[in-house]
Amino acid sequence: MRPWWRELIWSWRGVTARETGAWVPFGPSLFYNLMIWFAYYVCELGRSRFRRPAFTIKVEPLDIGPWYLWWGVIYRAGGRFVSDARQADVAVYFENLARVNPVRPAGPDLYLNYDCVNITKGHLVNVFEDVFGYDLGVDPRNHEGPMVRKSEDNGKHDGAIIQGPAEPEPGWVYQRVIDNRTTDHRVADLRCPTVAGRIPLVYIKERPVSRRFDDFNSRCRLSTAEAHFSDEECDLIARFCHKMRLDFGGLDILRDNTSGRIYIVDVNKTDMGPPLALPLMDKLRSTHILAQAFRNVFRI
Repeated sequence: MRPWWRELIWSWRGVTARETGAWVPFGPSLFYNLMIWFAYYVCELGRSRFRRPAFTIKVEPLDIGPWYLWWGVIYRAGGRFVSDARQADVAVYFENLARVNPVRPAGPDLYLNYDCVNITKGHLVNVFEDVFGYDLGVDPRNHEGPMVRKSEDNGKHDGAIIQGPAEPEPGWVYQRVIDNRTTDHRVADLRCPTVAGRIPLVYIKERPVSRRFDDFNSRCRLSTAEAHFSDEECDLIARFCHKMRLDFGGLDILRDNTSGRIYIVDVNKTDMGPPLALPLMDKLRSTHILAQAFRNVFRI
C-alpha cells in the first residue's frame, strides 16, 4: 500500500496531487482551510479514540488520509485499519484514478468499490441517460449555444462553459448547462454521499456563479435526501449507483431550475470531506450519520 504522502508533489508554489494533477497553491486561504480542517480532525480523532473497534478494514492501493470522508466514517463506525487482508473483515479499493483494474485480495467477507472500475465523465453520461431516460451529454458538433466542457478524468475541476457548435477534442466530454442558480447569485450543488445507493444526508454546497466549477464553497449546509428528492428520484439514484457499481462514494447532483429535473454530473469514490465550509458541529454530525448508515447497510 502506498502511503498518502507519496501521492503529493511539493514545490515552493504549492502542492500537486500526483494522480489527478489537481494543484493547490500556498497562500493565506490554504492555511486558513488547514486550521478549519485541523479542528475537525482533532475532534473526530478524540471522540473515536476510546471507541471499541467493531471491525477490521484493509484499504488498497492508497492510504486513506484524514482529509477524506472515508477516514472519518471508518473511525466513527469503529473500523480498525490492518495491513494484511487475511485479518480484515472489509476490503476497500481506494484510488483516485477514473479507470482502474483492481484484484480482490483473499480474506475479507466484504469488498467495497472493487467493481466500480470506470467513473469517467463519458461513462457517467451513458449510465445516467440509460437510467434516467433523458440527456445530459450533448454532441458539440450540432449543439447550438452554451455547453459545459470538462475533462474525462477525476478531480480536475477544469469545467468551462463554451459556445457550440464546436469540434470535440479527445479526452473531453460535453454536457448541457444546468441552471442551478439560487436567488442570491450563487450556484447550489447537492453533494450526496451514498451507501449502497442510499443517501443518508445531503451537503448543500454553494459558491458564486463566477466560480461555478471551482473546488471552493462559500457556504455549505447539512440537509436530508427527503428535502430534495422525491421517492422516484431516490429510486433512480439508487439504480444509477448500482449500474456504476458504486458501493460507497459521493454524487454531485444538480437540479435544473427550468425543467425541474435532476442531473448527476460527477461520481467520486474518494470524496474529500466533510466540506470545509460546513460548520464544525455539522461536520461531526454528518460523520456520525454516515457511520451509522455504513454499519447498518453493510451489517458490520
